[in-house]
Amino acid sequence: MEPTFVNNSDGLGFDRRALLRAGTVTGIGLAAAAVPLLGRSAALAAPGGPEPSAPGLGLTKFKDPLRIPPVLRPRGRGGHDELTVRLVTADVTLHSELPPVPMWTYEGVYPGPTIAATAGRPLRITWENRLTGNIPVKAVDFDQPQGSSPDPLSNYPGTEGCQEVAGVAGLPPWVAVHLHGMLAGGGNDGWMENLIGPGDVQLSAYPNDQASTTLWYHDHTHHVSRFSVYAGLVGLFTSRTEEEPALGLPGGGQDVPLVLSDRNFDTDASGALAGGSVHKVGMIGAQRLMRAHAAPFTLVNGVVWPYLEVKPRWYRFRIVNAANSRMYRLMLLADGVPVAGGLRVIGTDQGLLDRPVPVDGALNLSPGERAEVLVDFTAFRGRTLKLVNTFQGITPGAPDRKNDLLEPDVMQFRVADRRPDTAYAPPVVLSTSFKRVGHADLPHEQAPRWVLICGPGSSNVPEMWEMEEVDPAGLTFPTTGVVQVRDAGGTLRTLRRTSYAYEEGRTFTIAHGSVEIWNYLNLTGVPHPMHMHLGHFQVLAREHYDVTGFDRVTRGTSRPVTFKGAAALDAHETGEKDVIRVGTAGDIVPGPDGTPGELVSVAVRFPVVGRGVHHCHMLEHEQHMMRPLVVSPAAHLHAGGHH
Repeated sequence: MEPTFVNNSDGLGFDRRALLRAGTVTGIGLAAAAVPLLGRSAALAAPGGPEPSAPGLGLTKFKDPLRIPPVLRPRGRGGHDELTVRLVTADVTLHSELPPVPMWTYEGVYPGPTIAATAGRPLRITWENRLTGNIPVKAVDFDQPQGSSPDPLSNYPGTEGCQEVAGVAGLPPWVAVHLHGMLAGGGNDGWMENLIGPGDVQLSAYPNDQASTTLWYHDHTHHVSRFSVYAGLVGLFTSRTEEEPALGLPGGGQDVPLVLSDRNFDTDASGALAGGSVHKVGMIGAQRLMRAHAAPFTLVNGVVWPYLEVKPRWYRFRIVNAANSRMYRLMLLADGVPVAGGLRVIGTDQGLLDRPVPVDGALNLSPGERAEVLVDFTAFRGRTLKLVNTFQGITPGAPDRKNDLLEPDVMQFRVADRRPDTAYAPPVVLSTSFKRVGHADLPHEQAPRWVLICGPGSSNVPEMWEMEEVDPAGLTFPTTGVVQVRDAGGTLRTLRRTSYAYEEGRTFTIAHGSVEIWNYLNLTGVPHPMHMHLGHFQVLAREHYDVTGFDRVTRGTSRPVTFKGAAALDAHETGEKDVIRVGTAGDIVPGPDGTPGELVSVAVRFPVVGRGVHHCHMLEHEQHMMRPLVVSPAAHLHAGGHH
């Protein structure tokens, strides 16, 4: 049956009767699972069915229907809207063959309710902490002495061969809620050190004057967000402007959120899945360098490998990568063959594009990124399609054990055997308010900011360096923290590190309302998703660089990193964004002539004031790849003749 959103029926915006029908009730009277797709109409009879998952995983694929998170609609209070969202501990059913999983949640469901706001209406949310108990996540790691493994332990459930990570099991429920992508001032952004404990509330005022968009909210507690988000503190936020209804985009049951995440689960003494969440990572070599977190069970809207019954017509999907570190390369397959142009991007992190753009190949979404896509099912009457995760260089839909892709399937679509609805055609023009930045919009008299991404240093973790351009006179090379860059035009720049640890005092300070160019230069072959608070941006260019001149021991360049060639932007990278992947989404090739480094240039606007951060959105990297930034009224920067 088609997905249905929950209508507003009480002060919170929940249809409580529907929630109570959906599953067991928590202590505050809300269901512990999001509203499922109820019933099945004979008129929508569709093909497809359950399938076995990869050996060792123990759950059946495509057995459970996709659930749609309930919807919260704010209440009007004169010139603004208000809403209360409660954080509660709940047991959540993620798969019908899996025992209920203890989770920290928003309003008892995972993902949390979709907050449906009206753009232009200022919004005040009271985030109320009613969490109980310590964090419901078992954190473990395992040693990979030889580095790369053809089939690492992270591909499988359980903790055999692992050791517990100290200090996680006893974490109490302190939280800080960040509405990711909302352009709110620093005082309302969910600063990760302004925590609230049980019984306390976080009061946040959001201007909510952005374009029609899909945002998401999640915990941002400093040092432990990789565990608290994994515990379940994730939800969606949508906002619509007056521009959107006139476009005639698929709505109602054809407007479907897809919140992607991955999980691992504990096992009992017999090896059967026991239901508890396990955060498991490999530690490489004697230095114990942490691999990126990746888990074998893919969840969509909190259901492991769900199916969705659809009509043969157009659908709109709002896809959010809410995984800790996994990057999704999504493809739509019919009978195992990629559907050419099967995904058409209409929106990005910060709103609709000016026109639909077909995806050429895979849709690459790094953690924190969103993409709204249209899918046409009219040609697939009575057939079954799959959404899969894949890597470049392997057959789409095939596993890749060494890269933690034991089970590549994400979800199944079952297209009803009925007359297709061919009357609909996507609009040729989408947002008339969106436009790509041009030469005249850029700050040509101001030097760009430089942010460098480096591999592990003395602390054995990746680093993010803030840089300044300096005169190379008197410098010797290589020198720690000094990097020379020869760009596409042949210009040689010498950059010196100014800050890289979160606690260092020097901070990028930006004039409110200004536009700046930020250059992100990745000196490694591993991609990183870079996220900015208090601002949003458009991507100007993606370029490949030869980074073999960077001395990883000295931590500086012995010869300049050098431009190799321009790279194309993905379809969802051409709009307004707040997260950008820096680094190739394809194969990572070892060796001195392997995967190139990458430089991504963005034009950033800063429409709000306050203290925020910019950081890598791989949650396992947040605590050591995060730096503060300050946006200040322009007049304050020079008051009294001082800067």
